[in-house]
Amino acid sequence: MRTGWNPTRRNKNIGTKARGHGADNRLVIPESWHELKCFYERLENYVCVKRIVGNREIPFFVEPTRPDWFYPCTLDDICTVLQHCQPKDIEAFDFIVFRQPTRKQRILSPVWGRAIFCFDISTYRGAAIVLEAQNSEPIHWDKSLSPERVRELERLRTDGYEFRQTRKGFELHVTPSTLRNTVLYRTLLHEIGHHIDYKNSSEQEWDSRTPKEKEDCAHCYAYETFELLQRKGVVPFSAKLDAQFLQETGLRLEWFCP
Repeated sequence: MRTGWNPTRRNKNIGTKARGHGADNRLVIPESWHELKCFYERLENYVCVKRIVGNREIPFFVEPTRPDWFYPCTLDDICTVLQHCQPKDIEAFDFIVFRQPTRKQRILSPVWGRAIFCFDISTYRGAAIVLEAQNSEPIHWDKSLSPERVRELERLRTDGYEFRQTRKGFELHVTPSTLRNTVLYRTLLHEIGHHIDYKNSSEQEWDSRTPKEKEDCAHCYAYETFELLQRKGVVPFSAKLDAQFLQETGLRLEWFCP
């Protein structure tokens, strides 16, 4: 005789996220089972260019950009900034990578750049600064902002971005000039700060610190270095785009021009 009790029918979680509904359709960055590299280490058809900065040679790995995407600063721009940094500072990393993110990576992991302490590419393995290609689409931020996001909003305002408040949050108007200010004068120095901090810390010290402490240290280095270069009259400067150099090294003009 049936009791009338059916726990399956009475479970309110059936068909909801709590029971895994939609988990198979979740947007994720695909990873390969056959390759141990992270998604930001997998570059395609890249060009390797070596430049002399101070007393050392720095390899640059440049991945082609997709249509309507570009790198906000050139190799010459970066070398100009690095030449006026402390020699010990630029020894904290081994090479610089320009990479084109996929659409999913842009949605799920949007960044200006990354400090990678162990990066494998070609025959090279070491500490890398990764700078990502950008486009001219507006940037949308929610109204709910953490204290750190508020500070970042002020940094972007200093970089020259125009803000428009919408019903759901903020819309940042993007231009090649504002992107260049962010990537060249702040992100590049920020990632160098991470590498210096990591190099000067033991593994135990590094692991014991919070992400906020690490970010604050990198922001501090970027701010102080920019202020020093600005007082010396090094920055800001006009974009350095040598079409002949690009052609000779296998790079393309459209990768750096919107």
